[in-house]
Amino acid sequence: MPRTVKDITGQRFGKLVVTGFAGYGQTGRQRISLWNCQCDCGNICVAPGYLLKSGRRKSCGCIRSTPEQMIGRRFGKLTVIGEDLDNHTTLQKVICRCDCGREKSVATRDLKNGHVKSCGCDRSAISKKWGQRTDEKLEEKKKAFRQGDSNAAETLEEWAYIWLQSILPNAVKETTICMYAEIMERHILPYLGEEKLTDMTEEVVGQWVKQLQDTPISGTKGGYMTEGTLRNTLSVLSGCMRDAQKAGLIEKNPCTDPAWTLKGKNIWEEKNWLDDARLDILKPSLFGYKDEDGYPLGLGFQLILYTGMTLSEAAALRWKEVDFENGEFHLEYFLAVRRDTAPGENRRYELEQLTGRKKRTIPVPELLLKELEETRRQYQGQPEEFVLRKSEKEPVRMDRMRAALMRRANACGLGNVTPRMLRDTYAIHAVKAGASSDAIAELMGFASPQQVIRRYMPRTVSDKKTLVKKMFENL
Repeated sequence: MPRTVKDITGQRFGKLVVTGFAGYGQTGRQRISLWNCQCDCGNICVAPGYLLKSGRRKSCGCIRSTPEQMIGRRFGKLTVIGEDLDNHTTLQKVICRCDCGREKSVATRDLKNGHVKSCGCDRSAISKKWGQRTDEKLEEKKKAFRQGDSNAAETLEEWAYIWLQSILPNAVKETTICMYAEIMERHILPYLGEEKLTDMTEEVVGQWVKQLQDTPISGTKGGYMTEGTLRNTLSVLSGCMRDAQKAGLIEKNPCTDPAWTLKGKNIWEEKNWLDDARLDILKPSLFGYKDEDGYPLGLGFQLILYTGMTLSEAAALRWKEVDFENGEFHLEYFLAVRRDTAPGENRRYELEQLTGRKKRTIPVPELLLKELEETRRQYQGQPEEFVLRKSEKEPVRMDRMRAALMRRANACGLGNVTPRMLRDTYAIHAVKAGASSDAIAELMGFASPQQVIRRYMPRTVSDKKTLVKKMFENL
């Protein structure tokens, strides 16, 4: 056996026991190791080593189930009743009936790995307030709404409870619901929870927005809510009120006009990016960052600075998404924080698919491609492995990367530098190179060019009266 291959003979992976080395195979341009395996069912098969180590290959194929074979099987509170015939995704999905009586389409892989165990009715991760105790009053309101009582919810708190538990589970992912619930509890309900829905006017919402802008965040040294967080918070309330309007509880969404009153931060004007002088000071320390085993985690900062990716996108990048031949990244996923982590436990992350313009292809500079090529060669990176890895199977922790960036920037005398500042620096370089707002939006995954214009483009005239005066000053 070649010395470059770690011998895994005798090791067990699921139902498979490795019996010996079977030579090399080819996946695209990548050479992979193959292993002879004995399955518990008695069959013999050959499996790629990287699939065994990543946990994606656990049997000779005997544990695979068709939707028909899964009918009647129970997973938590869900019972499979049939195949999802309206499924238009690449995933295999089945229709499940929950113990509460509702039906839900679920990917079979999510059932088998235990990620989904109910329709969402027992979601303990929704919030501390609504998940860990039963509120009889709110439960009665929810039950009445489900039975067709359009007047069931009177206050924002009552409607938010119904919205999170009865409306959103049919529309968005569980992790998104958890995030919305957290924002509701932290920033919305303490101020507006007792307001009647009919009293939720644009003036009330505007006063709430002003209060968030002027109130320091607890636990920080005089820190205030950022413009981006404020917009996200207002967006959650707006979605809640929009669905209340659809349900006939209010006549108009009161969050539309206040959204336009938020003045976005302009990075160009505030010069809140890293110029060449500061980059020259920071790069040696930042790019040289390695983990305990010597793995070059400084690549993560290069990914953000040279491609405009977010930290969550860089952490989710796998070698199969790096196209060395064409010099591109094909971004498919981001790393999301699991918000149902119990107190005292470390944060858990999971891959989620990018959608819309966030799912994109990014050209990669030659200097970064060379770094990546050398890293893949030295550490024998397999297609399914993460470019930034904590281990062969796990991605690097994002909080660790943020902390490392902060420490190194402070040590260089540059103050606090965040991953967002690296991404902003990429955008400013694009603006200086003459890129249009459309091109930057496509490269960085912004939903619209207007976001790019508001955040990164230099504003020559900020006032309409000044603009008109300047237009006709020579007449």
